[in-house]
Amino acid sequence: MCQTEEGKHDQIVALKEAGLTTKQIMKKVNICHKTVYNVMERYKETGKTTSKPIPGRKRSVRTKRVVEMVRNRVQRNLCRSVRTTAKEVNISKPSLRRIVKQDLRLKALKMQHRQLISATSKKKQLDRGQMMLQEIQSAANKVLVWSDEKIFTVQAVVNSQNDRVYAHSKPAGVMLWTAVASYGSKSPLVFIQEEKVLPWCTNVFGKQYIFTQDGAPTHTSNVTQTWCKQHFAGFWDKTMWPPSRPDINPMDFAIWSVMEREVSRVSHNSVTTLKKALMKLWSKLGATLMPGSARSSPGYDKGKGWPN
Repeated sequence: MCQTEEGKHDQIVALKEAGLTTKQIMKKVNICHKTVYNVMERYKETGKTTSKPIPGRKRSVRTKRVVEMVRNRVQRNLCRSVRTTAKEVNISKPSLRRIVKQDLRLKALKMQHRQLISATSKKKQLDRGQMMLQEIQSAANKVLVWSDEKIFTVQAVVNSQNDRVYAHSKPAGVMLWTAVASYGSKSPLVFIQEEKVLPWCTNVFGKQYIFTQDGAPTHTSNVTQTWCKQHFAGFWDKTMWPPSRPDINPMDFAIWSVMEREVSRVSHNSVTTLKKALMKLWSKLGATLMPGSARSSPGYDKGKGWPN
């Protein structure tokens, strides 16, 4: 049978008068030292063991009845809005938020769309990931070239959740392609339609390289696959790249975010000034970012480095 708070206070006084020490009372009643001290001080001052009355007016909104009403509505519909629920129980929105956060201990979570990864895709990720690691180990004398493309616009980057942009059309921009090597070197910036990829790979690495690209539809088309196989000295075709895994490519998980943060934090007057800003930043990157991002790629051993 559970003992009430007043019953515990009476027991504390009785035990204290019986000669027990504070430590013995704490152990017997299962309470803290501060509670024993406060109860005895209250008893000495007033001769009573009841707690001091809570100051302020009594609750008129956050009552047990209202809290229970809110709990039942939330349980029936987890997506119910604060405005709708507050209107139904006839209380203000701030009061409802306090009930939800302080009384019900709930947090508002934002629902987000995520790509559903099926069992088939998971198996394909595992199989191709293992194949990729085996290929890296067997081609230890070759350099991996990680490539990717991204659109940059003259408009400063916005918060897609909160910001609204009024415009007659989408802002002008450029499609940028570039690549980094597993040892940290970088390709020239390629504004799409400019053919610089193959000459860079050949001039820097000769024939000791493997060119990689993700599973974007433009990359997996038969025309692209055939051209890459015919021209690049080493090439991972579309059966090698695991599906839904952008975290494999250092361009995706490291470099693009740095470039977007630096270049797109302000708007640009024209595509020409945007290109100049991109090229200026690209020329500065490299001392630590390129090797560091490459070392985060698959196949790199932090203790041994790249396979020899």
